[in-house]
Amino acid sequence: MNDLLQGSFDLHIIDTCNLHCKGCIVLDYLQEGKITNTRYEIDDVKDVMKNLSRLNLRLSELKILGGEPTLHNHLDEIIDYIKSTNLVDTLTLITNGLNFTRSIVESLKKLDRLVISVYPFEVDLEDTIKNSDLYYELLRDVSVEFWKYNTFEMYGHKIPNTEYSTDLNWQRCYQKDSCRVVSKEGMYRCTSTYSEKTDMCEWNDRQEVINFVESDVPLSHCKDCPMPALQIEYESNNLPIDIKNFNRGVRLINDYTEV
Repeated sequence: MNDLLQGSFDLHIIDTCNLHCKGCIVLDYLQEGKITNTRYEIDDVKDVMKNLSRLNLRLSELKILGGEPTLHNHLDEIIDYIKSTNLVDTLTLITNGLNFTRSIVESLKKLDRLVISVYPFEVDLEDTIKNSDLYYELLRDVSVEFWKYNTFEMYGHKIPNTEYSTDLNWQRCYQKDSCRVVSKEGMYRCTSTYSEKTDMCEWNDRQEVINFVESDVPLSHCKDCPMPALQIEYESNNLPIDIKNFNRGVRLINDYTEV
């Protein structure tokens, strides 16, 4: 059996979203409008999984992310392929919950875990989902969680009157165990280094990858990434479009009927 890499790993499959969150770590990096991830086609996903297989490795958890992953027109194929490899113990997808078409719901039911990010719009999305037929349809097959985001981290910005150092940033960082990113080129230890394209471990040597995952040594990026970072209230970079897309998502949820 392949050796298990503990922790959680991210796979970003799409570079677009139906929301425009200010300060998004991959679609508005450092609030500069920079998009730092790319779209992955099914062959790109296969390359990632084949690298794991070649190095005799498997993952405790793989999280499918975007952008908004449910917008990917080959999501069902991607989920099916990853599941078929038996290289992932828990397959998770993180979504903003605003694209629950019937075909998307059927794809999501193949997951082990579904995480729905909830942002502070006028309607509480968590309550809307929990009071719908959709929620009970999903719960038959997949574990469902809700993560509420009323604030965003301003990466690279310090909290006033807080002590920082490379070692302190590393010790306080939650991402080093839960936000590693797997890509075609190699593995990153967090979304920040993925966005910066720094501190990557290539898929060359099995033991190097294991050591990289298990290392407790700060990365070079840690000196420039204060943890905890300054928090700002949630904002949209395109509020009229986001309200339109949010309302569409709520209609999809309310109109969902079990068959």
